[in-house]
Amino acid sequence: MNTTDKYNDIIDKERPQHDGDEFEARHPKMSLENRAKIFAPFAALKGYEEAIDETGKVHLPPT
Repeated sequence: MNTTDKYNDIIDKERPQHDGDEFEARHPKMSLENRAKIFAPFAALKGYEEAIDETGKVHLPPT
């Protein structure tokens, strides 16, 4: 089974339009700037990258 086979019934449908209905009242359209903030990368662990870099330095054989 192809991965997209289970979505064949909805794959070509357009995005639903909410023109003043209850859904739109509860979930107003978000600006592109705010949507970008949701998916922006962040450092979950402060100092993690530095710790990884330091570990690499300690365990690398001398060149």
